[in-house]
Amino acid sequence: MITEKKILTIDLGTSSIRTALTLVKGDKRQTTIATTPSRGIKNGNIINVPSAKDSLRSALNRLKLESTSALPLEAYVIVPGGCTLGYEVEAKISFPGIKTINYNDVNMVKNKVKDEIRRRRGLTLKSVYEIIHILPQEFIVDNVDGIQNPIGHSGRELTMKAFVILASKSYLRTLDQLLREVGLKLKGVVLQTLASYYAVKDDKTYFNNNLFIYLGAGNTEVLYLREDAPVFFKHEPFGAEDVIDFFIQQLKVNRKEAERLFKEYGSAYAFNVNPEEVITINYGTKALKVQKIVIPALIHLQLKKLVKDIKKALDNEDPSFITHLNRVYITGGFAKLKDITTLFEKLFKAPVVVVSPEGELKDPALSPIEGVVNYVLSLNRRERLTDIKEDLTKDYGKEGFFSAIWRFLTQYI
Repeated sequence: MITEKKILTIDLGTSSIRTALTLVKGDKRQTTIATTPSRGIKNGNIINVPSAKDSLRSALNRLKLESTSALPLEAYVIVPGGCTLGYEVEAKISFPGIKTINYNDVNMVKNKVKDEIRRRRGLTLKSVYEIIHILPQEFIVDNVDGIQNPIGHSGRELTMKAFVILASKSYLRTLDQLLREVGLKLKGVVLQTLASYYAVKDDKTYFNNNLFIYLGAGNTEVLYLREDAPVFFKHEPFGAEDVIDFFIQQLKVNRKEAERLFKEYGSAYAFNVNPEEVITINYGTKALKVQKIVIPALIHLQLKKLVKDIKKALDNEDPSFITHLNRVYITGGFAKLKDITTLFEKLFKAPVVVVSPEGELKDPALSPIEGVVNYVLSLNRRERLTDIKEDLTKDYGKEGFFSAIWRFLTQYI
């Protein structure tokens, strides 16, 4: 008899809090999502616990009403990159003689990776951060490298190269306390970018020299993959909300009007907009006619700066990341912006694809939720060693403004 598995996922976003219950039975799954406005959270960080608690409780109550099944008492939470660090680590174990490698040996070298990163980074890291993901890049058996699954290989030494993600202990404790106050236990955490990646990862797609970008309301996160394994992670505290704030600053409008302009006229590539077209911007009881191109130009400016920062970080880490870049995958709510692939293709000089989950949640904004489910399920698939990464379950304790716009448009690209 096939038993039903329940996975409760929480996404504490800058603009909204999403709670999702996924019922998995065999190959079938059903997901119910409830969303409420986010309060007490900025750039993924919990800045006001009482407000965040009220918002989360509201989302959970709505989920209870909309779901056909009772909610479990434990949840997986999507963790933003702002409270994390990422390092490449290598560790090795030796055997008394030649032996056939099994899963216990892999767990042993995985634990050695934990010890190695603590040794390299010192006591400060150990006291401030906690390991949440150990992502294998490759295994080496004796002198044979490039092995993705060492099970069944024979040798005297087993080496593991891995990418390790650590999260702030203070953030995890706050998260744990937040869930306890709404009657839940923190079952596990998944890095937001990794969750998004797992939403589209399948047996048919091989990620090599690919850049994976999550674009949210308050965060941008970057994961570079080589030979289907992460080798670089970067977080940028920038998202759609920052563009709206930029509107408020530059156009001198209130937030409601800034949000309207973004929603109605938002576009990532200003050159696709007719410079003769005019729109109305509201200033209280007054209205001003301006060129429509101003709105996409402001977004264009901000996204150009974001991509410049991403490329600089990649180049500083390894210049070949950019020169060998094959494709850019983007996901998240901000990825739905009109013409964003056009702009990113020109800036990255590589094909760009907006990706969304293959399942029932065909929305880039919901990629992390779908990805958490895939990730949790993958941990039980022993035949896929690269999916057995760590014990996910833990007990956590000045010039004129318009002149600048025009010069930007005429000189860009």
